[in-house]
Amino acid sequence: MVNFKWDQKRALEVAKEDGVAIGEARGEARGEARGEARGKLLGERNAMMKVALSLLKKGLPVGVITESTNLSPEEVRKIAKDNGLAF
Repeated sequence: MVNFKWDQKRALEVAKEDGVAIGEARGEARGEARGEARGKLLGERNAMMKVALSLLKKGLPVGVITESTNLSPEEVRKIAKDNGLAF
């Protein structure tokens, strides 16, 4: 025969600990996924800015650069200005 005594208080503590652990794991997974997505977008944006700079150095018009990179004309002009390139 098993000698078992139900401890309501301890059962609630264990359930709470389990719930917190599950919540932390879910939150961490969501945060990690969001961080990866944000990092990917930032990386793609930085790559397009490098492409825009390269195209500016070759003398291509702003319209062609904006169509090629999906950057706004203002962003392309700022890249040019920041790198000492004139229009």
